[in-house]
Amino acid sequence: MRQGKWKPVRVARWGGAFLGVLLSACGMPLDDTPEGVPEAVWEALDGRAGASEMGGHIGKRPPTGRPGEGVAFDGKQFLVVWQDERDGGVFGARVTPKGKVLDPGGFPINAGSGLDGGQPRVAWDGKFFLVTWVSASGLVAAHVERDGDVRRRFVVFGSDEVGGPPGIACAHELCLLAFPFIGDVESIINAIRVTSDGDVSERTQLSVSASNMAIKPAVAWDGKQFLVVWSDQRGGVLTPDIFGNRVTKDGIRLDGAGGVPLVVREGAQTVPDVTWTGNHFFVVWQDDKNDVADVYGARFRKNLALDGPAAFGIATGADEQTGPRVAPSGNKSLVVWDATRQGIHRVRGVRVGDNGSILGSKSGFTISTGDFQQEIAPAVAAGDHKFLVTYAGTKTGTDEFGPHEILATRVTHDDVVKDRPALRLTRPWGHKPPVAAARGTDAYLAVWSENLSGTPGMLAARVSLDGQLLDVPVVLPAGATSRAPVVVWDGTAWFVAWEEGAADATGFQGARVSGAGPALEVRRLSRSALLPLDMLAPSAER
Repeated sequence: MRQGKWKPVRVARWGGAFLGVLLSACGMPLDDTPEGVPEAVWEALDGRAGASEMGGHIGKRPPTGRPGEGVAFDGKQFLVVWQDERDGGVFGARVTPKGKVLDPGGFPINAGSGLDGGQPRVAWDGKFFLVTWVSASGLVAAHVERDGDVRRRFVVFGSDEVGGPPGIACAHELCLLAFPFIGDVESIINAIRVTSDGDVSERTQLSVSASNMAIKPAVAWDGKQFLVVWSDQRGGVLTPDIFGNRVTKDGIRLDGAGGVPLVVREGAQTVPDVTWTGNHFFVVWQDDKNDVADVYGARFRKNLALDGPAAFGIATGADEQTGPRVAPSGNKSLVVWDATRQGIHRVRGVRVGDNGSILGSKSGFTISTGDFQQEIAPAVAAGDHKFLVTYAGTKTGTDEFGPHEILATRVTHDDVVKDRPALRLTRPWGHKPPVAAARGTDAYLAVWSENLSGTPGMLAARVSLDGQLLDVPVVLPAGATSRAPVVVWDGTAWFVAWEEGAADATGFQGARVSGAGPALEVRRLSRSALLPLDMLAPSAER
């Protein structure tokens, strides 16, 4: 390093970010350092058989997500949110329209707040993403900025009788949240408005409260008013129907104290979703009129007058079609659902025109990519002339409370599934042991911590761009206290740096790794002096 004047500073944060600054100061180019560990590296380490006392198989990380995602588009990127088994229970990841996952493994939206919960939903209000979920404290929300920073978290409605998942839609800097308020013999749909400044309105009751169960609300915004729809049992416990109530930006309900019936048919109409297509409110629901679950839809004008048939079939094939979700793009919408055929769950979809016509194959097409034994519980949003469909995958069954991987794939307007395999969003945040990687000319170098014959150490291996492990891992000259590795590529070789030492006397070690030959060659760099936490940092003077 260049010598200069030094001044004492307190180092508040240790780890990869700080080491990256040191590497840059040493003249190491950082342009090729990936934002996160590439998916190909994770896949290669997933297949590695070696076990570690520091965390089991390096790549065999248990899934942490739970089915029931929310997804929204802000004009530039998608934000996917889900319930997670990690601290806080609510995580998110941004995905670009080009299919790049900006937050590998997801980022915590709720960690450390004490408002743990799940069943999140999300919408964009023109200024922030508003994420809302249900916790033991009631209905909770957070404003998330475009860069993933959580601006604020707050309780929208405090009660342990709030049910989920909530419904949400946004106007400009104003969102309407709808949720069931569940008592002993009744469940009432309520709505609350939330501004982008975090102001919360009084709640407005939308459904009747006389021993009636109203559940599963969904919300849409048509440019002037919100429409809240839900499944309502006032016509019979076993034969619920779909009801709705419109709400103005000022919180005035337009369809009475209990709303109006929108879909009344034989059998049970449940799990509704709704969107505004630009000309109609398009309502979809799960329908068991024929003693098997199918997906139906209906279109309504702004005044809730029916436009077209009272119910038209969207997915009525063999076995069951459940849990529909819908998103509009231009004059067509994509409806997605969980399709079960011979016990295998897959996510399927079909495009529906604004006139109610089924576009493309009348039976729809498979969206989930078959990477997992079971693929369930889809959600969908539209942006940049395409759709992003999210869903949960598992190799162990379909238990909605069990751990799943949260997946996503883009779908074009001509029914092409863009991402095979699907984009994987649930790489654990803060995974131990740490893994670092950087791309060289034609391969990545992956570095990770692992117990070696009972002693902590550090290994390295090359991974091809398509996820193949190229080397028998080599041992780096790291001690038992090594941690927080960072890798960069300088154009001819990789440089690896890591922290080493006790908590009160931490220093930095390094090694140069060359991949020019048939095997990796490791050369240790000169050992740095151990530095105390109150270390010296170079000033701007040179």
